[in-house]
Amino acid sequence: MKDDKIDISGKYLLKAVLLLSGIWVILFYGSALVLPLLVAAIIATLLNRPTEKLKKWGFPDWLAMTVSLILTGIVLLLLFWLVSSQIGNMADEWSTIKEKATEKYGFFSEWAKRTIQIDPARFVDNNIDLTDRLKSISKIFIASFTDLLTQSFIILIYTILFLMQKRMFMRFFKKLVKNDNAGSKILSGSSRIIGNYMFGKGIIMVFLFIVYYLGFTFGQVPFALFLALFAALFSIIPYVGNLIGGGVAIILAYLYSGGTPALIVIAVICVAQLLENYILTPWIIGDKVDLNPFITIFGVILLSVLWGMVGAIIALPVLGVLKVLFQHTDGMEPYTYLLKKHEK
Repeated sequence: MKDDKIDISGKYLLKAVLLLSGIWVILFYGSALVLPLLVAAIIATLLNRPTEKLKKWGFPDWLAMTVSLILTGIVLLLLFWLVSSQIGNMADEWSTIKEKATEKYGFFSEWAKRTIQIDPARFVDNNIDLTDRLKSISKIFIASFTDLLTQSFIILIYTILFLMQKRMFMRFFKKLVKNDNAGSKILSGSSRIIGNYMFGKGIIMVFLFIVYYLGFTFGQVPFALFLALFAALFSIIPYVGNLIGGGVAIILAYLYSGGTPALIVIAVICVAQLLENYILTPWIIGDKVDLNPFITIFGVILLSVLWGMVGAIIALPVLGVLKVLFQHTDGMEPYTYLLKKHEK
């Protein structure tokens, strides 16, 4: 009779629950300490590739690291300037957008009352809690991004220290795992996943921006540059980002210019998603991350609950590193199987 039953130790189960609860408490309440450290480690891993390339070209260590940091800072500042300038342009038109949105809401309200006997105003009043929750979620995402900006200085310091003391941290990790071969594979595999995914995602975002901008401009969609930039940037969040970026673009195009521009935005976004899912992602990123879609979505939601938008952005690199760690750890084979993507 024992052959058809599993054996779960109550003590083992209690330890697992306590361990997971402890990790959650540390990550949630210690986010001010953990998140900048984790973001800095990812940035340092990304900068390690151009830094090593510059060293091969004859640059001294300090100069190679400095040039990599300066170039990264320039790219981020240019991106920030572009986004802020486009938001400023939209702010100048906000009164027009609000007026047209009110007008379209009135048309929709009358149509709903006449056709399906539903009063949207009463529905909104009855579901005020839902709207408040949506507002609170958006505030959490914005707050997490604002916190990251305020912590940018400490992240910069951590990144510089990671780059300067890379070999020390690598030796420490190998001593910690007590297996040089496994430690080397975990470090190299983690670095490869982070680099391939983030650099590949950046290239895909540039492609998407070009497709969005050309499509929106050709279709005479208002605020084409902002909408293309917004939709492309949000694509860095797997699955959810495309819905958010594309949804905002569709709504804004409809409110400002009507149904035809909104339909053009929908068509352009659909074409872009087909290109991303079936051509760009397999070609540029390939199967380097190789994560189960369910685990991907769950990880994005989990880390966004913990750390907001920043958590959603770094979810896939974190899951990829965990998969590499489990692959080279005895007893973690079931978790490796769970994280991996399986062919049909």
